[in-house]
Amino acid sequence: MKNRTSIMCALLFLVIAMMAGCQSNPAGPTGSTPGAPTGAYVVNEGNFQRGNASLTFYMPDSNKAYQNVFTLANGRDLGDTGNDIAIYGGKAYIVVNGSQKVEVISTADNKSVGTFLLPGQRSPYRIVILSDAKAYVTNVMDSSVTAFNPSTLQIVFDRVKVGANPQGIASANGKLYVCNSGYGYDNTVTVLNAGTGAFIKTVVVGDSPSEVGVGPNNVVIVKCDGKSDYSNSANDTPGSISVITSDNDVVITKAILPVVTYGHPGHMTVSGKGYGFFVGKTGIIRFSFTSSTLNVEGTPFSTMQAYSLTIDDATDRLYATDPKDYVQLGEVAIIDSKGVEMKRFTAGIIPGAIAFKQ
Repeated sequence: MKNRTSIMCALLFLVIAMMAGCQSNPAGPTGSTPGAPTGAYVVNEGNFQRGNASLTFYMPDSNKAYQNVFTLANGRDLGDTGNDIAIYGGKAYIVVNGSQKVEVISTADNKSVGTFLLPGQRSPYRIVILSDAKAYVTNVMDSSVTAFNPSTLQIVFDRVKVGANPQGIASANGKLYVCNSGYGYDNTVTVLNAGTGAFIKTVVVGDSPSEVGVGPNNVVIVKCDGKSDYSNSANDTPGSISVITSDNDVVITKAILPVVTYGHPGHMTVSGKGYGFFVGKTGIIRFSFTSSTLNVEGTPFSTMQAYSLTIDDATDRLYATDPKDYVQLGEVAIIDSKGVEMKRFTAGIIPGAIAFKQ
């Protein structure tokens, strides 16, 4: 009788656990993605030092989001704090900051095809892939960049020194542009030869440059956060956006973003069609640029308080992430060219970087 009671209790516990599991996972479909030719990968950062970064795959045609696709395909977790993703040659390269690595998967089935481990405590942050033989990653705590071969996952040359706490990186006109944030105490972009890693020039932009994008005709757009003095906000400095010509690496125009109007700007995304967005205190702000002009709109494009932004140039749609309380599952909103939210889907904890499988 005692054994029978124990068995019944165990079965009851199992049923309750299964029901709770069903109720607590509003994320939609799970399991391996069904061989979709197009879609969006969302890197969910997860909580620092919790090892709960994850990967979501979204299919626009069916409006379905598949959760934990890396874990399900590989039988192991992605790692600690996912920060960036780039797709090249049928592979996705995922920067996992806290785990000191770049995970590489096949976009055909999400299975791992290799892991690039960075020695020491580098804190890899952003990635750019130039060719089958050359890619770069910024090392935010090492004030350097590392070049590696994306095919063999071997280091090409390592610890190329740049400015303090490099974050964003982009390539234009055979050069690399590295944002030296200094966490508010650097104001430069380091320009390197993309082929050799050799130093070319230092460009002064604004306080705490953190993100960079490339527009038409290899125009380089740099977003600066401005300096935050948490002990005395009167010492804060404003953010800014600078336009750099990659022909001779000079700032040709610049827009100051007053703190009272925009706050300290958050994440930025740049389109190859001559416009972009950044997160301001009133919502998502649109800006446009040419090789000689820059216009920042005063009225918010959307009042959504987004965490990160990514433009899909193929559809002119903006993907804006909502981390909610940074503990529960976040969401991604898809916004059309008029600023109207079209769809929204569930992702993982702190959805951030997004890349499109075309």
